[in-house]
Amino acid sequence: MPVMVVAGLLLLGGLLVSFYMKDSQTVQEAKVVQAYFVNFCMENARYPKKEEFDIRFPKQAANPDWFYWPAEDLKSGTFQYPMTLPLSSAPGNSKLSEFMPIIYSYAVRNPCQVFSKEVF
Repeated sequence: MPVMVVAGLLLLGGLLVSFYMKDSQTVQEAKVVQAYFVNFCMENARYPKKEEFDIRFPKQAANPDWFYWPAEDLKSGTFQYPMTLPLSSAPGNSKLSEFMPIIYSYAVRNPCQVFSKEVF
């Protein structure tokens, strides 16, 4: 095998491992965020306000790739986080770029209702 092909395969493998490690860390953070929503909803019978989320998760609030959109009535909400690979352990659904068929994030709609339909 030519040296360039081997080098290219090693580079591609290294990139995939790097993406996997970063995405795995992000999935763990997303699971913590999801658990927060479920607990918050069970205790308060509503989703948190954007400001409440930002106070609880300042790192995610400061990251332009993380988003949280509560409904005006606080009875629903969505959070989105950055991803590159399709990981089965990731909460939510992947979102594809409009320009290329690549994943750029995952979105979790109404995380409180994942575990209980009786929250509200």
